[in-house]
Amino acid sequence: VEMALMDLAGKAYGVPAYQLAGGKFRDKALCYSDTPSVVDGTEMGRRLKGRIEQGFKFLKMDIGIQLLRDIPGTLIAPPDMLQTRNVMHQFTGIQITDKGIGILCDYVQAVRDEIGYEIPVAVDHFGHIGLKSCIRLGKALDKFTLAWYEDMIPWQFADQWAELTRAVDTPTCTGEDIYLKEGFLPLLEKQAVNIIHPDLASSGGILETKKIGDMAQDYGIAMAMHMAGSPISALANLHCAVATENFLVLENHSVDHPEWNQIVTGLPDPLIQDGFMQVPEMPGLGFDDINEDMCRAHLDPRDPVYFDQPTDQWDNEWSWDRLWS
Repeated sequence: VEMALMDLAGKAYGVPAYQLAGGKFRDKALCYSDTPSVVDGTEMGRRLKGRIEQGFKFLKMDIGIQLLRDIPGTLIAPPDMLQTRNVMHQFTGIQITDKGIGILCDYVQAVRDEIGYEIPVAVDHFGHIGLKSCIRLGKALDKFTLAWYEDMIPWQFADQWAELTRAVDTPTCTGEDIYLKEGFLPLLEKQAVNIIHPDLASSGGILETKKIGDMAQDYGIAMAMHMAGSPISALANLHCAVATENFLVLENHSVDHPEWNQIVTGLPDPLIQDGFMQVPEMPGLGFDDINEDMCRAHLDPRDPVYFDQPTDQWDNEWSWDRLWS
């Protein structure tokens, strides 16, 4: 709703949305692209090299226990805990063995061998492991000088985040599930993370996320931005990013889906060029209209008529209704 109102207000006043957020510090925002995981580190490195060839100057990959599930001697876990997705990390009892940590280190080494050390690489999706395993794994991966460790444990545990951050030499990062700036305050007050990572679509909108970034800056903490939405969401994030001084980098999941760019009209195609998104100077968010035919053509097959039918498929124990990553 706030995104729509910022678009309407910008069009009413004839100014781009970033002006309503206080002006801009930059003309474009650095972006990184999600890169689907594979089990072989060398192949993962080649995929990331492909992103570099597409112009990206910041990368991210997944590294965690999902790579170890079928390898004996790598994970210790109580019955059924490896299958759960709704138990917080600290309560699963899952531990990584030295063998498992060694395999993950070999994986990252293979990636670095392919892409070198000149480009930042963030890592995410470690799996539901407890604090002590996170620290052991984090220390082992420090030698690869990664951009950040993301969501190693749920964001609610600020004291544990502080312990983790002080134990490793790589920046730590969380925040995509936090609503409003008050939710970030314990992490900032305790200097519990090095980078916050709000998702503008769920953190409160353009102005609230700008306030979150400004508050983090007062504590000497940078703001990266989580984004896995439509071009409209991407534009809202872009206006916030250019208006926030301590902005670092913006996520994107659309690179392998060229149809994503046609969901709205009036934008450059592709929207991301040479690893950056240029902020539009058009009033509001900067697009013309929604391409409804394109939206209908790419609806989730589980909901072919969108919101006009029951959503019983989300009523089971696997439903994605948790408040943490």
